[in-house]
Parts: sequence; C-alpha cells; structure tokens
Amino acid sequence: MRVLFTTLAATSHLNNLVPLAWALRSAGHEVCVASQPNLTDAITRTGLTAVSVGDEMEKASGNETWSDGTGSPYGLGFDLAETRPETLTADYVRGALASYTSTVCEYLTDQAMVDDLVEFARAWRPDLVIWDSLTYAGPVAARASGAAHVRMLVVQDHWNRMRNLFHELAGDAESDPLTDYLTAKLARYGAEFDETAVVGEVTVDPLPSWTRFPLGVDRLPMRYVPYNGAAVIPDWLLRQPRRPRVCLTLGVTGKAFGVHNGGISTSEMLDAVAALDVEVIATVSPEQLTSGTSIPDNVRLFDFVPLNALAPTCSAVIHHGGAGTLGTALVHGVPQLIVPSNIWGEPVYARALASSGAGLVIDPGDLSADLLKSELHRLLEEPSFRAGAVRAQQEMAATPSPHDVVGQLENLVQKRGSND
Repeated sequence: MRVLFTTLAATSHLNNLVPLAWALRSAGHEVCVASQPNLTDAITRTGLTAVSVGDEMEKASGNETWSDGTGSPYGLGFDLAETRPETLTADYVRGALASYTSTVCEYLTDQAMVDDLVEFARAWRPDLVIWDSLTYAGPVAARASGAAHVRMLVVQDHWNRMRNLFHELAGDAESDPLTDYLTAKLARYGAEFDETAVVGEVTVDPLPSWTRFPLGVDRLPMRYVPYNGAAVIPDWLLRQPRRPRVCLTLGVTGKAFGVHNGGISTSEMLDAVAALDVEVIATVSPEQLTSGTSIPDNVRLFDFVPLNALAPTCSAVIHHGGAGTLGTALVHGVPQLIVPSNIWGEPVYARALASSGAGLVIDPGDLSADLLKSELHRLLEEPSFRAGAVRAQQEMAATPSPHDVVGQLENLVQKRGSND
C-alpha cells in the first residue's frame, strides 16, 4: 500500500514519525513524508522520500518564540493545556480553542500547505495518511483524496481533552471552534466533517500510559523508539564516565523556537549543576549562554549529541519537558528533572512524570540555582527515582513495537478498501 506521512516543519516531530515510517517501508510499502520546504533536507537524511508542500513555516508567522516566559504559550492569553478547575469556565475553554485554531493551526499548517498537500494526495492516491497530531492538513488531505487516515500523537492530547470539556460545559448544541475550523477547511475540497478529522480513524499512541487522558479515543499503543537523526557517536561517549553523568538539554524544539529558564540563565543552571560531583554534558548553543560565561571544569558543551546514544550513559537528565527527551530517557531508565517550558503542555507531562516516581519537577517560577542543585542531588542519591525510571522503562519495553503496529494498520486499510 501507499502511505503518506505528514508533519509540520519541526525536526522533533519528524523524528517521532521515522520509526513507524521505516517499519512500513521495511514491510514492503511505499512511503513518503510531506512537510514544508524547510524540513525537506531533514526528511531525505532519514532515507525516506520527501514531498515539499506549502511555504517555509517561519514565513507563515512572526512568532519566533513559542514560549515567552509569561505562562501563556504563544502570547495568546490562553493555555490549551490548562488544568485548574477554577480557570476552566466555558468562556475560557471556548477562548482557548478559538485562539489556538485561528492562530496556532494557521501557523503550523497554513492554507498553502493544505492546498499543496491535497493536490499531492489526489495525484499520488495514498491508501493511508498518517498525520502528526498537530498537523491538521493531514486529515483534510486524506478526506479530500479518499484515503484512510491515522493520527499519531506527538504530544498529549490537549485538543481532544479541551473539546470534550467544551461540550460538557457548553452542551452539544454549540459547535466548538476546532470543529468549525476543520469544517471550513474540508468544505474547500468538497469533503464533510466527522470526528475522525480530529482524532483520526485510529490514534497511534507512543506515549506512556500514565500521560494519557481518559477520552475514549480508539488507540493503537506503540513503543516509543528514539530517533535523533543522522549522527556520529563521538569516541568519548564510548568510555564509561568516572563520575555520575548528567545531561542538560533544551531539546531540538526548545532551541529552535525559544524556551525560558524561569528566573535564572542557562549559564547559572550550568554553574548550579556543576557544583555537584558530577560530569555535565550540556547540549546548548553559544547564543544560549550569557556573554563572558566561564565554563566549569566538569561541564562539557556540545551543540548536539544524539540523545539516544548519550542517555544510556547518564545518571540523570535535566530538560524542559519535551516529549522526545522524556521518551528517550524513559526508554533507557534514566531519572529526569524537568523544568517545564510551556510550548504544548509540558507542565502536565512533568507532573505526570513526578507522579510516576521516575523524576522530579521544578516550576520555572520557583527555579533558582540552589533549588536546582538540591533537587538534582535528590535525584542522584535517592534510589526510588531510579526504581521509578526502571518501572517506566519496563512498561515501554512491553508495548508493541512499530513493527507490531504495521499489521494493525494493514488490517485497517484492508477493511476500509484500497484507494485505487
């Protein structure tokens, strides 16, 4: 069968799709990946076939920083990941859905991308479209071309959680803003809205069970498989560290779109962590450091190290709560200390991790050098965190692999009928 993957132009989102894409390719299926032009090189480096659609994503919006440190992602005044009951009124939920659909959706997958993707899908006629869960061009192209389609979660399902809450508060008589948005997009191509436009005909879910919301979505659980792109493992990474190794990283998306460290700089974070008897591997770029920063002797700076190779050598990982970093650390049973950004619900992720016993969380508003140092010391010294990380690792290892999921996707398409 022909399988079309599609994602917004963010490397971390592409990396999430690659293991399943290659599982399908290895099973003999035709696979290509569609995204905006600025992801084309990254796609081809995976060995997969790229399709360029729309304009470069940065040109679609002036938003260059996704998280401005104010607690409101994208500067919208609403947070789709909001969980406080006293805040979640019908007006707030309606406002959150409306602002995200009109602003964030158009930024991530603007009309030019949707038009090009529909045109390609109608010409290539895929049997199956697998779409990144923030890339709503995917279900539109699938419905417009007659293909089966599957949503793949990259982050927690805040869209669906907030839509369900909207209907609880406002009643089913009022349509929600995401439904209105997708209805208009589909109508442009002569297609009609149904719930699969939001959740897919099924949802492939590579997230740990304790991060899932009870939403009644038809899921295909899939083991998270770390993929960090083309890389060469440096010689030093093959040698066992003499002291506990700690990775400090902002992740790929954090670097690309900007995240904030609360009240302290990245340089101060390095100083705080280095005050312990540890080896620190920090994947930060020079522009993230304060001018004139003095690097402690036990800190090594790298612009990039493949996390799937680095994580197994670490005793702890400090990061901003991105799904890729969290998943990679879990796969390798490494305790985590999260100082969450707020690009897409990272604080909710972080609290779930802490509840699982696999790590700790520091609210960015509370972050200080002393607190960072003391919490990292706890993470390294208290055995319960390592035990919690190992439990999470075992759960992930017992989840079906991408190879196992291929057969279920084949059955879905077979039952539905081919797109010839």
